[in-house]
Amino acid sequence: MTRHLAGRRTTGLFSPAPGSRPAVLAGLGNGIVISAPLPAGIATGNPQAAAWATLGAYLAAFTNKGGPRGPRTCGLLVAAVVDAAVFWIGARAAGLFPVTLAVLAALVFLAGMGTTVHPTLERLGTMPATALLVAAGAVGTTQTPAQLRPAALLVLAGGLWYAAATAVLTPAPRLRDVLHTLAQPYRAVGRTLSVLAVAQTPRTAPAHTADALRRAEAATRALRGPRGDEHLAELTDPLVRKAATLADLTAALAATGPPPAAVATPYTTATTRAAQQLARLADDLTRRRPATPHDSAPETSIAPLEAACDRMRAQSDAGAESYPDTARAGRQRRLLGRIDAVLTTARTDAHRLAQLARTPLPPPTTRAPRPTAARLRDAMTLTSATFRHALRATTVSTAVFALTQATALPHGEWATLAVLRVLRPQYAVTRERVVQRVVGNLVGGSCAALLIAAVHTQAAICLILFVIITAGFTLRPVNYAFWVIFGTPVVLLIGDVSHPGDWHDALVRIAMTFLGTAAALLGSRLLWPSWEHPRLAAETDHARRATAAYLDTALRSLAGPAQDGELAPARPAPDVELAPARAAAEKAVARAQSTAHHAHREPGHDRAALDREAATVAALDRLVALIAALMTHRTARAAHVPALALYTGHAARALDPAPGEDPAVHTDALAQAVEEMSLYLEDLHTRRRQELASEHTGDTAVRVRIRETAPVIELLAGIADTLPADPGPSATAAT
Repeated sequence: MTRHLAGRRTTGLFSPAPGSRPAVLAGLGNGIVISAPLPAGIATGNPQAAAWATLGAYLAAFTNKGGPRGPRTCGLLVAAVVDAAVFWIGARAAGLFPVTLAVLAALVFLAGMGTTVHPTLERLGTMPATALLVAAGAVGTTQTPAQLRPAALLVLAGGLWYAAATAVLTPAPRLRDVLHTLAQPYRAVGRTLSVLAVAQTPRTAPAHTADALRRAEAATRALRGPRGDEHLAELTDPLVRKAATLADLTAALAATGPPPAAVATPYTTATTRAAQQLARLADDLTRRRPATPHDSAPETSIAPLEAACDRMRAQSDAGAESYPDTARAGRQRRLLGRIDAVLTTARTDAHRLAQLARTPLPPPTTRAPRPTAARLRDAMTLTSATFRHALRATTVSTAVFALTQATALPHGEWATLAVLRVLRPQYAVTRERVVQRVVGNLVGGSCAALLIAAVHTQAAICLILFVIITAGFTLRPVNYAFWVIFGTPVVLLIGDVSHPGDWHDALVRIAMTFLGTAAALLGSRLLWPSWEHPRLAAETDHARRATAAYLDTALRSLAGPAQDGELAPARPAPDVELAPARAAAEKAVARAQSTAHHAHREPGHDRAALDREAATVAALDRLVALIAALMTHRTARAAHVPALALYTGHAARALDPAPGEDPAVHTDALAQAVEEMSLYLEDLHTRRRQELASEHTGDTAVRVRIRETAPVIELLAGIADTLPADPGPSATAAT
């Protein structure tokens, strides 16, 4: 999972989110804007003022949450004013330790509550508290309180400069922002096909494919809003539907297993070329290459695979190849052919839509709802994880600040800053950030010490700062440790511009980081902890119920209404129910996976119980992919598979039995249904072999039945085998 998340973040370096630019461009823009005051201050002979302005821009940059130009600029202006005001308070309160401590506690608590109190607090985060600590740390070390108070205006100027420059650099909302969102599911499906081409083993579709599809659907829904563009929505909707179809076909291809040896090479070639075409389609949408609808059509041909399948079929007639392998190869060929056909039409749609990339879009009108008084009262209790985290962060940060001030530790504010940066609501995430913070500070602090000792020219320091800021903001989406490595020298070198620095300060920062991170880890363990492992059983049960509902909806949709006197489910499910059922199942399974990932990193739990829950979640994830694959094989004949009604009546209840029900009853019924289906399929195969022996090689009725029912029966058998067993003692009971 860690590698998976790293892959997503690395992709984000070049594939932006809607309304933002790639991280590479964002890093370059931040490097230019933040470091711009430094050469201006040096040229005018006032490097100290430039350092404070740079600090203001640096603080404002952390509140840049992306989005359209208008809301982003307003948020940055508010952040600049708040940071400067808090900095001024910190300078005024210098020497009044109780006042500084009280203001710090209030700022940290509000940052911890976030949107529960007001949406703006989510944007500001801990930056106001950081401004207070910077002012408190500067007093008595570099400047007197009287000298420091005017610096608040420079901090304000730096923040306003960042807001104005970002407004200029942020493009107006255009269709290209939506196109970037539409491109992501195509990239995700392409990566899945690349894995299948290399590994040739069954793989479930990555979870981020579902996330990308949900975001693309939301983007097209926004176009149908009151200030959207109905014409553009009509153009984007087909692309979203084709992306969903490609995701399902890819899941079905993965469910067939590895290709037979006789077709492995052309299978790999066809799959690889399909993955390349998906990447090119995404490039068309993001305008990273000229949009050409048919420039590579010959490369998508699956003719070599078709020829290999024909040779394999001929060898099967002679007994040289097994019939099941021949059938599997034919199924893979048909799925790749459908993928190729969908890709061809999708590229045509993408080409037509990419020509409108410069079409302006109206600014969004939706605003985050403000919390009601009742909701705020409910959140201000120890049953609220947000409230507990706010209390924990406030207690630990103020305790560390009080300790460093009482013992007069040099640069003690850095320890408090370390607490604010690593302390998170979940213990597992806090522990992960502690490791990243410590390693990043060791590397970054050591580099900073060498730079301070070796570089004494202000112009050279400015250039180094530009490079470090650019690299830091570029790599920030990849891993927090990368940001710490580059962020540590920034703070030390900004001060080195206005007055010669001491390389020992870097060592002090490392020591304070150890103190702050240790306090954060201890506080996360002891103070109102929000453990994930007691919640894992409940999250798993929720995922089980959502998956069972999706399975039931899919089976009723597959069976359809009763025909020819055959018993069918009492209430056939319309197709319109499938999408919300699938989205609910994918979301529930993703939450359970995240909870299991965090729970395994927490102390004080029964690892065997967590492993059982994690195995159940993995089975549910596999089930969702198999159900999606099943829906790609819906035909009129699939609805007449023997024992389908029996299977439909017991599958969901075997996964999620009613209270007091024995799951074994439903499991036995499923086994009976699968056996009857398998006998039916075996009979079809026997009849087909007889036809081949009699040289009936055409598209006979038996062959058509095998083609349309065999994948359905095999997937139904796979679903029955994948159904997780009774979980037994839950993780909650075990702990």
